[in-house]
Amino acid sequence: MSDHPELDQYEPHGEKPMRAPWTRRLIQFAAIVGILLLVMPLIASQARVANMSAQDWCKRWVAFQLSEPGTPSARFEIFGPGVLGWECYATGVIGGDVYLGNLGIIPGPPRVLLGGGGTDV
Repeated sequence: MSDHPELDQYEPHGEKPMRAPWTRRLIQFAAIVGILLLVMPLIASQARVANMSAQDWCKRWVAFQLSEPGTPSARFEIFGPGVLGWECYATGVIGGDVYLGNLGIIPGPPRVLLGGGGTDV
């Protein structure tokens, strides 16, 4: 009598896999698509919030920095003047578009130098 009587009649399946290779590929593909469908709404939501925040901070920066009317434009740039992140521009200004600065990867209040020290807008 063995230690595990419930396994006495067990015979392994051998080298043959339980499922066909195309079935395993189909299941893997369905799992990857399912994970992507779960993650995409989160990414889209975060991108929307970051865009709205960058537009708002850029609007405040343009109103603070320029004496003439200009249209604020915040853009996410990988190889922009600030290397990586949201860049703030004032468009429609006399003399062409004006680059105001980098808002960062996660847009936040810009650092504006007043006199000798920095302050937030």
